[in-house]
Amino acid sequence: MIAFLIIALLISLLLFVYFLKKNKTTTQYKLDKPDFQQYLSKNLKEISGISHYAENQVICVNDEHGQLFIYDFKKQEIIDTLDFDTEGDYEAVEFVNNIAYVLQSTGQIISFNVSTKDLKTFDCRQDEVEEYEGLGYEPKTNCLLLAAKEMKGDKTIYQFDLKNEKLSEKFKISKNDISKNGKDGKEFKPSGIAVHPITEDIYVLASAGKKLLVFNSVGKIQLQYNLDKDQFPQPEGICFTPSGELIIASEGKNGQASISYFSFFPKN
Repeated sequence: MIAFLIIALLISLLLFVYFLKKNKTTTQYKLDKPDFQQYLSKNLKEISGISHYAENQVICVNDEHGQLFIYDFKKQEIIDTLDFDTEGDYEAVEFVNNIAYVLQSTGQIISFNVSTKDLKTFDCRQDEVEEYEGLGYEPKTNCLLLAAKEMKGDKTIYQFDLKNEKLSEKFKISKNDISKNGKDGKEFKPSGIAVHPITEDIYVLASAGKKLLVFNSVGKIQLQYNLDKDQFPQPEGICFTPSGELIIASEGKNGQASISYFSFFPKN
């Protein structure tokens, strides 16, 4: 009898997990109510990309310097600086398996092992893309996701397979998917991209246009946020913690740069 109950319980649990996976819902965040917002030192005034690094820490890249900064939320300070290259136009960083992938606006990606300091470069340039500005990582495909900011035609999300070192198109962002923000009406130009660790949705951030769009893994739009320009003067970086908390970095523009942190589930 006990064995039967255990088997029934296991079957019920498996069915429940299957139901959750088949019916994943897009997580909503209250972007007007961050858990906290911290202002950064002048070294990160032009912060252009962030990625989760360790507990309470993110790895950041500044726009023009070949340096990576480890920022600690609890200490509210930069705790380490890593030199990886000379000056350039660096737009994003993604930290995967001890390797920091740094995206240049041209589409070249520098792979930097933070332990061994080994460097490698991947060429993801495309004739139709004038400028890239977002880099994310999709674990289930083992691909880096690249967001094109300026290009001919509809904005496109590309994927770079880290195993085969091949670049391909993932999906296009149709203009019909984007309703204009009445405050500034600027064209949607992606500045950051990140994959949610639990829902697997793809979040695309835009500084020009002040939006955050949420897509499923095949590019169907799920949700759209309009961003307040006073709270996010120039949102350039986006990432998640492993448990789903959302982090958005905004360049300083005329003031200090900032990092905003949002809970996985909305607070009442």
